[in-house]
Amino acid sequence: MNRFLTSAFWVLLAVPGLYQLGLLLWAVFARIGYPYDLEWMEGGVLHGADRIAQGDGHYPPPSVDFIPFLYTPLYPGLLAVLGGVFGLSYQLGRAVSVLALFGIFAVVVAQLLVASPRLRAAGVAGALLAIGLFAAAYPFVEGWYDLVRGDTLFLCMVTAGVYGLTRWARAGDGPWAHARVAAAGAILGLAFFCKQTGVLYVLAAGPIILLYNVRRAPAFVAAAAFVGLGGTWLMQRTTGGWFWTYIYEIHQAHDWNEDRFWRSFEYILLHFRGATLVIIVGLCVVVACAILRRRLPVPARAFLLWTYLYAVSTLVGALGWGTEFAHFNAYMPAFLHGAIAAGLVVPTVLACVAELAHADRPLPTGDLDLRRHALTWGVAAVCALLVGKDLYERRWEPRRFIPTARDRAAGDELIATIRALPGEVWVPSHPWYARLAGKNMYVHRMGVKDVTVRKPRPIRGLDRAIAERRFDAIVLDNRDLHLELPAIQAHYRSDDLVARNARPRLFTGAKIVPDSIWVPAGPAPRPPGVRVIADFEDARFEHWTIYGSAWGNGPVRAALPGQGLVRRFGGRWFATSFHGGDVRTGTLISPPFVIDGSRITMRVGGGAEDPQLRVELRIDGKAVRSASPPSPPSERFSDVEWNVADLRGQTAAIALVDDSTVSWGHLNVDEIWLWP
Repeated sequence: MNRFLTSAFWVLLAVPGLYQLGLLLWAVFARIGYPYDLEWMEGGVLHGADRIAQGDGHYPPPSVDFIPFLYTPLYPGLLAVLGGVFGLSYQLGRAVSVLALFGIFAVVVAQLLVASPRLRAAGVAGALLAIGLFAAAYPFVEGWYDLVRGDTLFLCMVTAGVYGLTRWARAGDGPWAHARVAAAGAILGLAFFCKQTGVLYVLAAGPIILLYNVRRAPAFVAAAAFVGLGGTWLMQRTTGGWFWTYIYEIHQAHDWNEDRFWRSFEYILLHFRGATLVIIVGLCVVVACAILRRRLPVPARAFLLWTYLYAVSTLVGALGWGTEFAHFNAYMPAFLHGAIAAGLVVPTVLACVAELAHADRPLPTGDLDLRRHALTWGVAAVCALLVGKDLYERRWEPRRFIPTARDRAAGDELIATIRALPGEVWVPSHPWYARLAGKNMYVHRMGVKDVTVRKPRPIRGLDRAIAERRFDAIVLDNRDLHLELPAIQAHYRSDDLVARNARPRLFTGAKIVPDSIWVPAGPAPRPPGVRVIADFEDARFEHWTIYGSAWGNGPVRAALPGQGLVRRFGGRWFATSFHGGDVRTGTLISPPFVIDGSRITMRVGGGAEDPQLRVELRIDGKAVRSASPPSPPSERFSDVEWNVADLRGQTAAIALVDDSTVSWGHLNVDEIWLWP
């Protein structure tokens, strides 16, 4: 009965950890089957895995076809192997991350149980609180645990490698004992090929093996060096040197933000204030026990180990977030290893306070023993309650990370839109969407940014592909490459916005969405017999008469500052009266021409159905036809047509009139054609 009450007591203290674990499992299992990007680089990772599977190489020179992300290749390589069995997909990539997550949980439970041989109930409670702390960090790191990214696999490898090293450093004798230590070294060396910061954990493991068993240090060092250095040499040889260029040299060109580095310590240490406090309490109790009793219980040694790893991981997180383009996923190791240290406080304080109070017998046998046990359990329970308070205060809503049926429908609609576009289509921020639509994949936008920021490197074939209009369409997200590569706006024009019901959201990292479809810019093909009255492709208002300032000094190639994305104009240039904003007015009158056809068509956009905004057909200075942009107001051009058969043979002029000063008080016009 006493054993049952003891277990119930510790399980009750661990309930907040179970609650947070439930929230995490709800989120990851609801997201794992989503067939589109949760984070904007997921599709690029799948693209890299596909290249490995096809034998095209993961580290080629930068080209229009592919630029790898600046990470080591283990994760996409693993996906390539598994993809040969299960098929490459978002679901496969996320399944690997979720399995790694469960691997992390298994290591946490194993460490707490091994460290608490006589305090199993307290050890289980500590493990559940530790797992709960890591689960509670999921919103802060933007839901990064279950993505098609290598972060969780890396974290599993590092954590398992350190745990294995401490377990095997003193276990057994003979060659197998050294082999197990070498295996731990190999795991940590291999972690470098999942993420470059693995090398920091190899270095951090050095003092651990020296402290635990210096005689086995050579086996550890040899294995880690063979895997890390040998693998690097092999990758360099097989990639013509590009491996190191991508994973190190280009990284060094990224900006370093010292302010972000120092703020990271505040973000990490103060996010779970209770957990940080109990770690400090645990350190004080351990120091007191070491000084007064001159020995440390088993849980205390494990606690000191993971507190040391917590310090290392906090530094790693600060270094990571101080680097350009970083997100809070850089803090994942710190939150995990800090959670393990906080969980170990429970059995550590229980054991150390019992040692200090001489309450080391399992059950009290008298009044003095009862008071000592009450003190021991009370201190440990307060530590558990402080962690539980953190977990309660950090409760979160999984639904905000979970795609809805509407998101799935938006993804389906976007894929159908891409599939319906003729010819080659480039989707810079979501290359796997092109694959799902049956199109070829091309370079990811992040790859372009990586090799062109700070120290630009040539991207083979990209400028030529854009200049020669190799792509029949480019599907761009908001904040996409057209804002960074002037060549896109020079040789392509925005044809239309992506439909509102075809914009699947992102839930992690940069929150960008598919926004616009661009097509090659150039004079539109003219049907036989059509006469061009104006297409503005000479980039001038030559022979036009300009009144006022609204129309500027000539046509434009893109939206003016403050104007929305102008789309579906013809060719490369169009006329707009947005020069100076909506408050400016003015009139633009064409040279005279003879009406020798039956109808006039044009493209018109801007303010809707406003008589102050109009295109007029004038004969002898009087308007005989007039048209305003159709409703609703839009920067998207619409087709307008006049029947002019009854005016055949007369001399006319086109007048573009902007007399409006209200919101949407501007007019866009292009491709005025006279049809036979």
